[in-house]
Amino acid sequence: MLELLKKAFDKFDALIILAAVFLFVHFDYDNLSLLDKIYIASFAFWSVTKIIRLYIIYNNDKKG
Repeated sequence: MLELLKKAFDKFDALIILAAVFLFVHFDYDNLSLLDKIYIASFAFWSVTKIIRLYIIYNNDKKG
């Protein structure tokens, strides 16, 4: 499982996750700006595509 994560994640993914945690903690959820909503949507899209990538890598490793 650790090898799968090493193949799917790199340094920039860690930076994206750290930035997301920092921003999500400091958001004012009662008064979200348009930029905040766009960031939340883009992070959700990034997360979904990362999960799909993990699934593809897992299936390729299982076959080979």
